[in-house]
Amino acid sequence: MAAAITPSTHITQIKEGTIISGNLKSKQSIRVDGHITGDILSDEKIIVGSLGEIGGNLRGTDITIEGFVNGDVMSKGIVHISKSARIFGKIYANEISIEKGAELNGKVNVGKDIEIPELNTSSPSRSSQENIRKVAPTIEKKDNYGSVAW
Repeated sequence: MAAAITPSTHITQIKEGTIISGNLKSKQSIRVDGHITGDILSDEKIIVGSLGEIGGNLRGTDITIEGFVNGDVMSKGIVHISKSARIFGKIYANEISIEKGAELNGKVNVGKDIEIPELNTSSPSRSSQENIRKVAPTIEKKDNYGSVAW
């Protein structure tokens, strides 16, 4: 029987109105209600609040998405996608929960035996406005970062 993961009581919070350009890594849980362009890595939970906007990849134990993510989502546990979520990217998780009304554009890989890829945080974020416009200038779908790259 696997040991239960007990999250710490410490949570890194990125409040509404905060803008971060760069990667964020924490041993504790992370909640984002602001805007981050970069990857987020946590040894515990990641929560993207309904006002949160992420232009980068997420990697954590359990991940809850209520806001916008333009990047891949990698979870060793469960990914919960709420009805207000909009995700553009691949999902890798042991378990997934998707509420009716959520928007998900990408490939989903779920199961106990899937291989979760490593996250190379030294690579530049693929979600900056300039990069997305260069990759996909003719795509009609718009988001807060410009045209979606896939």
